[in-house]
Amino acid sequence: MNVVVDTNIVFSALLSPKGTISDILLNSSGLFNFFSPTYLLDELDHHHQKLLKISGYSEQDVSFLKRIVFKKIELIDIVLLGEPIWQEAVKMTSPIVEFDAPFVALCLAMDAVLWTGDRKLAIGLALLDLDWIKNTSDLKQIRDKQ
Repeated sequence: MNVVVDTNIVFSALLSPKGTISDILLNSSGLFNFFSPTYLLDELDHHHQKLLKISGYSEQDVSFLKRIVFKKIELIDIVLLGEPIWQEAVKMTSPIVEFDAPFVALCLAMDAVLWTGDRKLAIGLALLDLDWIKNTSDLKQIRDKQ
C-alpha cells in the first residue's frame, strides 16, 4: 500500500523514536511504501527549533533520527506531478489548510492514502467523502492484521 506521510507524522516520529508512529514507519517494510513531497523538508526546517526545544535532543540526535526516518520515506518533487493534479489538490485543501496541498497532490498522483495526525485536515477531507485519509490507529490496525 502506498502511503503519503504528512509532516506532523514525521515530526511525531522524531519526537518519540520508540512510539507507535516510529514503529510503523520503521517496521512495516513489505506492507507500506512511504512517500512524501520534498516540501516536507522545508516544513521540518521551518520547525527545527521547535523540534529541538520540545524534544530536548541535541542537533546530532535530531540529525541521526532524521536519517533513520528518511531511509523509510521516498521524497518526491511535486513539480513532477503536473498542473492538473496540483490544481485539484489546492481546490481540495484551500478551504481547510492550503499548506497541505503538496501531500494531497502526491496522494492523487500515486493513488495513495494520506497518513496524517492533523484532525482539521482529516475532518475537512472526510467531508469531501474521501476514504483515503488514515490516522495512526488505522495504519497500526492494517499492519497488525498482516
